[in-house]
Amino acid sequence: MNALNGSLSALVLDDEKSGRDMVGYFIRENASELFGQIYYATNIAEANKLIEEHSPDVVFLDIQLKGELGFSLSSKLSPNTHIVVVSAYPEYALQAIKMEVVDYLLKPIAESDFLQLKQKIQKRIQRTNPAKSISDNGKSSLVIRESGMNVVVPFQDIEYVEAAGAYSKIITGQKEHLISKTLKVLSPSLPSHFVRVHRSYLVPVDQIATYKSSHLCLKNGKQIALSKTGKKVLQSSYGIG
Repeated sequence: MNALNGSLSALVLDDEKSGRDMVGYFIRENASELFGQIYYATNIAEANKLIEEHSPDVVFLDIQLKGELGFSLSSKLSPNTHIVVVSAYPEYALQAIKMEVVDYLLKPIAESDFLQLKQKIQKRIQRTNPAKSISDNGKSSLVIRESGMNVVVPFQDIEYVEAAGAYSKIITGQKEHLISKTLKVLSPSLPSHFVRVHRSYLVPVDQIATYKSSHLCLKNGKQIALSKTGKKVLQSSYGIG
């Protein structure tokens, strides 16, 4: 799993270990650049104690706990805490909407839904607490090892990144760099505006000129495949859907 290196903290409340493990897995695999710490609670009392001690930024909340409802935790949260409901039951959606939750994820969590959630969390944090929204650790460049040298590649110069087996090709307007990392491993090192539009491509949204149902066109004229999941994530980054 990816190491957590972000600025946000998360609290996962679920009375079942499988539920806690599932959310923790998705955070580490898909949002390790956002979160730096994950706390786990099995009931309201444990969650309240962790909230008092750590003031988590995001709470992943199961609703039906043993003998109690997860919603009762909301009264203990500060206005700057963002709630994500994770439940096997869709009938609480209206109540969740009234609480202005970030999202309502149905179990089992789909990766496409979590990737859209990631975009929503970033936007909510940027709007309500800009000081916490620096998810890229202030970096402006990617440093890669090439021909025995450390090469600095500014993020703004990257037009897209393409999978090449166990490697990745970083394409800039001047050069193509080949590095020994897969897209999955490389992704946490890139800023949040780099979107996984296809299993074979990572693209910075500011390089996209147009897109349709199955492909997109970059400003340099390059045509790139667009998967269904990638389209959902891309549209979420634009605030669509």
